[in-house]
Amino acid sequence: RADGSRQLLVQIVQQEEAGPSQPVDKSEFEAPPDDDDEADELEQFERWKVRELRRVKREREEARKEEADKAEIERRRKLTDAERAAEDEEFNQGRAGHGQEKEQWKFLQRYYHKGAYFQDEDETGNAKMGPVMSQDFGAATGRDAVGDKAAMPAPMQVKNFGHRGAVKWTHLSAEDTSSKDALWAADRGLAGKYKQRMAGVKASNDFERPAKRKKPAGL
Repeated sequence: RADGSRQLLVQIVQQEEAGPSQPVDKSEFEAPPDDDDEADELEQFERWKVRELRRVKREREEARKEEADKAEIERRRKLTDAERAAEDEEFNQGRAGHGQEKEQWKFLQRYYHKGAYFQDEDETGNAKMGPVMSQDFGAATGRDAVGDKAAMPAPMQVKNFGHRGAVKWTHLSAEDTSSKDALWAADRGLAGKYKQRMAGVKASNDFERPAKRKKPAGL
């Protein structure tokens, strides 16, 4: 077999050296495509039947669920406000963490959003993902859980105190936001100089009649 492979390689090299006048026929080295569609026809038919049965079952379940939802809506509409409130309270009692008050947020506590994905609920009103999605995402974590910044001195009541990214700003309630003027407009001289350089603004508020030009002498 090895000798035959070497001879075949020698023939291919010789044909390549001969030039394009004798092209190499590569069809004898390639496997023909499998176009036998009737070999497993029975197996394909069985697979098709399974797919069709699953589709029919799925459509029937969806239609049954839609009818049940419509019937539940009509039943809820016929209830009084008191009966509807009682049902809602009974349903909420089955939720995880019902009646538990969330912890009060600390001063400058970092906020985490629980996300918008995987928030589907089951028939009992609880998360389908389990207790991991029912936890309190507003609880303090990391450095926020160590202490309360409200009890610290004023210079330490900032975000990332002692770090390179620390800033002096805390929140809007600690800043004076009553002024509506822009900061650059505080210096009227600088604002006037800026307007004088703008095209179309120079002497835009000068309404005096221009003086008549005097002709030069000798004309």
